[in-house]
Amino acid sequence: MTRARVLRAAEQLFTRRGYSETTVGDIARMAEVGVGTLYHHFPDKRAVLLDLIDDWGDRASADRRTDFDHARVLGDDPRSGFAVWLRRAYDRLRKKPSLYLVVLGLADRDEEIRRRYHRIEQVALERLRDLIEFGQKRGLMRSGADAASAAFLIHHAIDMAATQLLVREVSDPEPDRVLEELTDMICRYILEESR
Repeated sequence: MTRARVLRAAEQLFTRRGYSETTVGDIARMAEVGVGTLYHHFPDKRAVLLDLIDDWGDRASADRRTDFDHARVLGDDPRSGFAVWLRRAYDRLRKKPSLYLVVLGLADRDEEIRRRYHRIEQVALERLRDLIEFGQKRGLMRSGADAASAAFLIHHAIDMAATQLLVREVSDPEPDRVLEELTDMICRYILEESR
């Protein structure tokens, strides 16, 4: 119970204020526990973040997608489906910062954060590979594309765009235009109709 309260408080503070600006005292106050109690469960702030990443990985691994989920994403028009999927993800991250952005911002500087985030990336890659294979079976996506390689390229293109636009807050070119071009690039690459 205490551990869960600490993790919830830390996630809220990390996403609102940023990891560097949040102190152990801030986390303890928000979790309504003493600093000593927090240190009983976690040796430092970084350990709290690493546990948050592990919990995120556990939830992602447990959340399996079905053919119904894939059909819902692609819909009757896969190009529109990709556009809606990317737009929703971008809008959600832009309006409400998330642990994802905190971790992306720190992964380049911290090997352990990068290693633990890698587990979450693997789940994302598997889901995207499964979506591509689903689309290939239905003749919507290029049958000659290697699904695992395509998932890798698409996932990392999205991650890089998110890092630049949302973590580093690059505003030129205009973010909405980048999102449109990213959607077009992905669709031209993977959709059967675009070849």
